[in-house]
Amino acid sequence: MSNVLRVETNNRVALLTLNRPEKLNALSNELLAAIIGALDAIELDPDVRAVVITGAGRAFSAGADISAFQRHMEAGATQAIAHFMRPGHLMTRRVESFCKPIIAAVNGLAFGGGCELVLQ
Repeated sequence: MSNVLRVETNNRVALLTLNRPEKLNALSNELLAAIIGALDAIELDPDVRAVVITGAGRAFSAGADISAFQRHMEAGATQAIAHFMRPGHLMTRRVESFCKPIIAAVNGLAFGGGCELVLQ
């Protein structure tokens, strides 16, 4: 399991903590995949009734990790869509259509994709 997302369960609530405080919890593909994977597991767990998402450190999420996607953006629109935009859209659709309530515990700035996550 990746260390970019902490997952804890207590009293039927799963707490997902975005854990990249040095990057203000910027959304990398690794973090997006970890969120989707955690939600997939939580969906099948009958003991979990709700999800809370928060960020480690002083930010909820600064949005997309632009530095991680720079080479894809420089390669052109097709690469940018495939490696930069599509993973983020998959995560927000997963949150939006999740079968259990999800609460965003916003503990600091929430820009770009971080704001989208809050709004879902």
